[in-house]
Order: sequence, then C-alpha cells, then structure tokens
Amino acid sequence: MFEIPPPLQDKLKPLVDKLEPALKVWREQGLPVVRQVGGQVWDQLRALSGEMAEKMAKAGPQGSVGNAFRHLCVVGLNRSELLLQGESQSVFGDSWQELADESLRRHVGLIFFAPRGLDGRPVNPYLFLTGELANAVADEEGLADTNAIQLAANMVGPMPLLDFCRMPPAEPNTVNVLLAADVLFHWDIKDNYVLTTTPTTWVRDVEQVLKSYPRTTKMVIYTQWDTDVLPPSERIKILRLRELPLDTAVWLNQPTFQEKYGLHILVAGMVFLGLVFAGLWLQGRGNASVADELRLVEQQIPRGGQFNDIEKAIGEQEKMFAKRELMGLVVRDMARAVAKSEMKITSFEVKVAEQNEVPKQYLVTIDADAAAYQGWLQQEPIARSLLMNSAVLDAVRKPPTPNGFKLEGLVDAQGLQREYRRVAPRVAGNEISPTTALEVKP
Repeated sequence: MFEIPPPLQDKLKPLVDKLEPALKVWREQGLPVVRQVGGQVWDQLRALSGEMAEKMAKAGPQGSVGNAFRHLCVVGLNRSELLLQGESQSVFGDSWQELADESLRRHVGLIFFAPRGLDGRPVNPYLFLTGELANAVADEEGLADTNAIQLAANMVGPMPLLDFCRMPPAEPNTVNVLLAADVLFHWDIKDNYVLTTTPTTWVRDVEQVLKSYPRTTKMVIYTQWDTDVLPPSERIKILRLRELPLDTAVWLNQPTFQEKYGLHILVAGMVFLGLVFAGLWLQGRGNASVADELRLVEQQIPRGGQFNDIEKAIGEQEKMFAKRELMGLVVRDMARAVAKSEMKITSFEVKVAEQNEVPKQYLVTIDADAAAYQGWLQQEPIARSLLMNSAVLDAVRKPPTPNGFKLEGLVDAQGLQREYRRVAPRVAGNEISPTTALEVKP
C-alpha cells in the first residue's frame, strides 16, 4: 500500500467530494447534469495536473540545501553534525550512523568530503561512509568487491549523498567556507580544500585561510556555530548552514524524474482512470435502452426465405391492386359499346386469363341472341360495330359454336393502364369519365 502525499490529498479531496453528489443528481435529473459536474471536476483535475507538471519541471537540486532536504548531516573527519528541521542548534556525534536513524534517513541530506586516490579519481562513497577504507582505496582501479559495495549501500539506505569535494569553483575574488563537524571546508575559483578544526581554534583557522588570499577577496561562511567570537570584518559574511548552495554535480544519487514523482503520476493516473471508467459506465447506461430496442426490432424482422416470400407476395398484391380500377373501366366500356352497336345479347362477361397472376390481359365474352343473327352476313357487321364503338378492345374473334352467336374480345391490361394513367389526371375533377376520355383519345 502507498500513501498519497498530504498536499496532494488536500487538492484531490474537493474533486472526490464533487463526484459523489454528481451520481446522486444523475439519478434524479439524468445524464446531462452528470456531464456538467464531471466537466467541472475534469477542469480542476486538468489544472491540478498542470500545476504538478510545472512543479516537476521546476523541481531539482537548485537553490539551497535547506530547501532541498528536511535535515542536514555533515560528516567530518572524526565527528559528525546533525541539524534537524526547525532547529537552530546542531547535535554532534562520533559517527553519522548514531545521529541519523532509520526514520530520518530518507529525509537527511548527508554532506561529506570524499578523499581522492593518487590519480585524482573519487572513491566509492558508500565504502567511504561505512568505513571500508581498504575497499575504498582498491575501488580506484575497479577492484572493490561488489558484495561489499552492496552491503555498504544497504547500510547507507536512501539518504541523499552530497560529496562537496565535487563542488564547482566559486565566483572570482570570493572564497566560500563550510564550518561544520570538525572540518573547515573552503573552495575558491581554482579548487576546494579540507582542513581540520575545533570549536576553540576555528576563528584562528578562518583568519589564516583569509590571509592566504588577496586583500580584496570576500569570504562567505556557512555554519551553525556561535560566530559572536569572530571579530567583525567587512570582508566576511556569515550565513546559516541551510543557506548553503546546492549544485547538481554534488548530489551523487540524485533520483530520476520517475523515482521522484512516480507516486504522484500513479495517483493522477488512477484518478484519471476512475473518471474514464465513470464516464464509460454512464455512457453504457445511456446506451442500454437503445440496445434493448434494437434487439426487439431484430426479433420482429422475419428471417431467411420466409421474409423473401412475404416480400414477394406483398409486391404481387401491390401490382394487382394497381389495376383494380381497370376491371370496372373495361366493364363500363363494353356495356357502352354494346349499347351503341345495338347488339342484342343474352349476357357478357369480363375476366382475367389467370386468377392468381397479375392481370396482363382481360378476356371479354359476349353471348348474342341466337335468333337475332343468322349467318355470316348478319354476324360480321355487328362484330365490326362492337369493335369500333369500344375504346379498350384490341381484337375481336368469333369462336366456333355449334349453336348461337358468340364474340370474344381481348384487352391489353398493361397498355390500358399506361393510357389510363396518362388521361386520368386531365379528367380529374370534371364530369368526363375516364371511358369517354379514352374514347376521345386526345
């Protein structure tokens, strides 16, 4: 388990508090309200992430050691000094191990002065801090035991290591002095130097160091010791130990960006993941009803050949209904033609050739009075007159009959439908019937 840093907790709490009433409002007023509240939360989260990114970009070993670390521990030659956060007086001990216990080590900046080998290369800091001097010297040539180095690193733990022998040169005409533990450490524009001192001799040692520089050289002393015994001088400026400058080259085990802010990124990612999950959940709830309706519609759609058969049957019915008005038109036309030709009949019939098919032709059958027409000379004129007086008949024939006189007429349903559609709009609303309009044939 991990713990969210308190400053981040204070900023995330209002966002979490806003999510809880948002879910309650959604149950009462619907999804748009949640989107509005969620948008406000998202804006604040984005602003928080921007603030975190800005702090991460500006973070680093810049400024002073007091701003970078809570506590400071200076490792001298034979003595160590520990300055706790908020304290003005230091605590002294024979070794740094007895001053910085396990609870403090993560937040203690450990300042030491690592010796150099004959070739000027620095020794392994872990071996030096744990007193493994033999292995430390051997490390100059890369001969140190890896197991010994690992054990020494475990003893030091996660403490930041600051090797001040790596301090960059000071400004011109300036010498900086660190007075702590039992060491007088000073660095100028050329190099740095480590001298031993004591609480009773440090004033004389500082004066000797200052005399070794030109009269125009200024001295800056960083210490927590009592400096009232030091004679006043315009060349000397005294600052607290926490104001000691910190440089990147000094911090040996400086954590990477991921190591330093990995927890913050993880928390922000988890919050973002929670918001995404909540948005997907709300969106899924809104799409559930639509999915149910789609399933109902799919269940009502006929499947396979049954749907094709139904579609075909509906199409055929539409075609048959489209010609339903033609049957009455043919009957009226034939009755009118019979009346104009003064043909004496016993009956006439209009029917389609196939009852279960879309009508393509109409068949007209007329039975004449057998006693009224005898022989070809009487039957031919009446058949010709019937054909002339009909507006829809295409042909007339006399089928052979043993007794009586019968005529059969043929009407093209498709041609009649095209002609009827052409003239029907012109007679709509007038007293002229479609039969008369077809007879006139404009």
